[in-house]
Amino acid sequence: MRILISGASGFIGTALVRAAKDDGHDVVRVVRSSPQPGDIVFNPARGEIDEREIRGADAVIVLNGAGLFSHLWTDSYKETLVRSRITAVRTFTDAFAEMPAGDRPTQFLTGSAIGFYGADCGDEILTEESTPGDDFLARLCVSWEAAGERVTDLGITHTALRTGLVMDGSGGMLGLLKHAYRFGLGAKLGTGEQYMSTISLDDHVAAILHLLRTSVAGPVNLTGPQPVTNSEWHRLLADHVGRPGFLTVPRWAMKGALGDFAEQAALASQRAYPARLEETGFAFTAPTVEEIFTQALRS
Repeated sequence: MRILISGASGFIGTALVRAAKDDGHDVVRVVRSSPQPGDIVFNPARGEIDEREIRGADAVIVLNGAGLFSHLWTDSYKETLVRSRITAVRTFTDAFAEMPAGDRPTQFLTGSAIGFYGADCGDEILTEESTPGDDFLARLCVSWEAAGERVTDLGITHTALRTGLVMDGSGGMLGLLKHAYRFGLGAKLGTGEQYMSTISLDDHVAAILHLLRTSVAGPVNLTGPQPVTNSEWHRLLADHVGRPGFLTVPRWAMKGALGDFAEQAALASQRAYPARLEETGFAFTAPTVEEIFTQALRS
């Protein structure tokens, strides 16, 4: 397949480009700056892309978005979180509408997150059929998915990638925390009763390529099949690196220091289950948290 990947220089995008090439696909990166030979340049802030350059792609994958973990969620940064996602998706959907029908991609995959379900889901098992939440991150995800869903009117299959906590030592949450745990400074968050839905980076990108082959429409939970509580995740990681795990960061301290980010991300309880992935026959290489740590921290 000829696949265009936007957000190709990020934590997930970099791994996806590599995996897609290894899978034999013709991969074209879509970047905002510093293009390499063969890249396509676009400007999502201004809604600009040369639609002639993206004609003939079989699939387009859009993973753009400012980092959820990189800043405090001030009002201005919340606007950045929304704008960076919605404008990128709309830049492509507008370009598809300008193309002759025969030149449009058949598949359009866009980012989303299990934050769609809201932060305070307790131990409820969340599948793609579960209803959305009503906090900031849930509303962001609803708008994000709706922006991509516009392409269905153009005869394009849309898949919303509801991503959980992607684990790898090279980046993301585990990339930030691995050093603290190796020095015995890892800590349980709050009560530790909140559920964490994790997936290894290898399985995440393999799942995206699987969805290209199976052409699944609608939302898909990109999480592992065995979510655990934060207490269990914390204990298993401390055991994995051979360090003590007796520290706790109180909920009140996290809320005071991190505000909405603490409530809606760090302390969120989301027990998401990858129902649609399993229905389509996807096989995880690291289905358990122990296997995720082994895979993600292999170097």
